Amino acid sequence: MSSSNEIVDLFCGGGGSSEGLHQAGFQTKFAIDMNEHAVLTFNSNHGNVAIEGDVSTLRSERIMKKLDGKPVLVTASPPCEPFTAANSKRISSPFSRLFDDTEGRLMLHALRLISDLDPEFWMIENVRGIIEGGNKKLLKEEATDLGLGKPYFNWIEAHKFGVPSYRTRIIISNFEIKTPKKRKVSVRDAIGDLPNPRYPSDYPYHEYLPVTEKYQDAMLTQEPGHGLVFFFGSNKDYQNYIRLHYDKPAPVVMGKSKFVHPEQDRILTPFEHARLMTFPEDYIYRGNRERIYDMIGEAVPPLLTREIGNQIMELM
Repeated sequence: MSSSNEIVDLFCGGGGSSEGLHQAGFQTKFAIDMNEHAVLTFNSNHGNVAIEGDVSTLRSERIMKKLDGKPVLVTASPPCEPFTAANSKRISSPFSRLFDDTEGRLMLHALRLISDLDPEFWMIENVRGIIEGGNKKLLKEEATDLGLGKPYFNWIEAHKFGVPSYRTRIIISNFEIKTPKKRKVSVRDAIGDLPNPRYPSDYPYHEYLPVTEKYQDAMLTQEPGHGLVFFFGSNKDYQNYIRLHYDKPAPVVMGKSKFVHPEQDRILTPFEHARLMTFPEDYIYRGNRERIYDMIGEAVPPLLTREIGNQIMELM
C-alpha cells in the first residue's frame, strides 16, 4: 500500500483533472499528453511534470523514474472521439472502436500502464459510449486479466457534484465513486457577477468576441436553449451557439462548443467557459483563443475530481 500522495495523470490535457486532485491533497509527479499547448498549459499551472508524448509507446519504467515509489493514484482520460455519439465519423461497431481504432485502443494502453504501475487507486474517464455494445464486458475482462480486479463502472453526472454545466461520463475505477448531495448550480451562479466584456476589466481571457452579422441578427430573437448552428453526430443532430438559461446549468461544454450569453447578444468568453467548468480564476492557458476553448471543453471539471479526490482520501 502506498503511503504517498503522488499521482500519475495520463492524457492530462490542460490539467483539469490534476487541478481538482491537487485541491484534495494529491500531487502529480508525472503527466503526459500529445497536445503541445495542453502540456504547456499543464506545466504553467502544476510545475514542469508533464511531457509531450504518445501513451501507446510509453513504458512504465519512464514514469517510475519520476516517482518516489508506487503512485497512490493513476488517472487517465483517453480521447473520447472514437466513442462519442457527437462524432459523425464514429465506427459503427463498438468492438472495432475499442480494438481497431488507433485512438480507441488508447483505452487499453491506459489499462496496461495502470497494471504495470500497480497503484492503490486508479480511474479512467470517458463518455458513455465507451460501454456500448459488449465493450463493458470486454473492458471488465481486460481489467481482470491485467490483475486490476473487478472494476466499477461509475455513472457520473457533473451537475450533481456542483458543476454549473451538464456532463455525463463513465469513470471506470477500482473503487466506488459516490454522488454527493450538492445543490444544482446555475449559469447565473457561475457567471452572473462578471462584467460585460465590451468594457475593460481585470479578468483574463474575458475580451469581447465579435461574431458574423448573420449570427448577430439571429441572436436578437434567440430563446434560451436554442442554437444558431446545427451539426449531425453519429445518430442525431446537435446544436451549437446555444443561448444559455440563466437559472439552469449550461449544456455540456465541448471542445468546439460556443454559447450565447443568457441576456447579452454575444458569445461567452473563454473565461466564462472556464467558470462553467470550475477552473480557478488564476488558471493560466497557453495557445490561441480556439485552443483555449478546446482545452477547457475537453477537460475534466476540477470540482468533480476534487470531490473524487476527497473520497479517495477518506478511503486511504
